[in-house]
Amino acid sequence: MSPYLLEVVTQLLQRGSPAQRPIINHAIECTRALLEFYMYARYKSHDDATLSYMEDALHCFHTVKDVFLLGRAGKKVKARANALRTELVKKQKVDKETNAETWTLSKKWCEMNAWRDYISHEIDVSK
Repeated sequence: MSPYLLEVVTQLLQRGSPAQRPIINHAIECTRALLEFYMYARYKSHDDATLSYMEDALHCFHTVKDVFLLGRAGKKVKARANALRTELVKKQKVDKETNAETWTLSKKWCEMNAWRDYISHEIDVSK
């Protein structure tokens, strides 16, 4: 199961932009090190070699684990992001009301999707 988890994480993280590549590589390395430690820890008995491998994996994990703190937002950031979301949703409603007569159903659908994507992007940027 663990190798499959690493593959899933790798596939999910590789969808990032080229500018995010170093962060993605660190996240993959951190996940790999943690899974490697876990796999060695499951052995029924250990010798000096396996204990050394476990120490190496744990050391690697601890050197790159901070990469997961980058995606964590604090309370103030979350509050600002929620306020921004509220403001953007209000703008969306005003825009929808002012242009309601001239839009076809497909145009409304496209505009709704564009606003949803814009709001998600702005929230991600603000975090």
